Amino acid sequence: MTTIPKAVLDTSALICLYFLDLLEYLKLLYSEIRIPREVEREFLEKHVSEEERSRRYTFLTGFYDKNLSWFLPCIEYGDDLVKIYLDLEGMDKGEAEALAQNQYYENTYEVLVDEKIARIFAQSQSMKVHGTLSLLADMDIKFGVCDYFSAVERLQKENNTFFSRKIIQSAYEMAKK
Repeated sequence: MTTIPKAVLDTSALICLYFLDLLEYLKLLYSEIRIPREVEREFLEKHVSEEERSRRYTFLTGFYDKNLSWFLPCIEYGDDLVKIYLDLEGMDKGEAEALAQNQYYENTYEVLVDEKIARIFAQSQSMKVHGTLSLLADMDIKFGVCDYFSAVERLQKENNTFFSRKIIQSAYEMAKK
């Protein structure tokens, strides 16, 4: 019997899926998604206008209300562990909280994060890691809810997101396996 995995979501993947209006499709890939407090804060405040902040707040609170059975805020991690992760060069607080939350769950969740330093560290700790491209490829290949290459192109053109051609193709090929 295959168990549907659970995941902790970092800010970059949250922003990309929100931008593409695909956040609700995470329930096809995961039985539970946890959102650390700092990830919420970064989603609501990082590099956005007051109008966009208000739009995101309305969206996120409504999304929690509508999807509380599988999309949940979390704060079970310890601040001491977050501080250790923050000492790693290049790690921000949202990533540190996502990794700490997963460690609190004894690395049984997947970590959905794009930033290289967090991915490398998580993998070195035997954590399962997936990024936005992997999520989009799975949503396309397994469920047909988006067109992978169109979604990636839109992120790059309209959301100031950059992925190399090699990484874009590699993520898609890995998802096909």
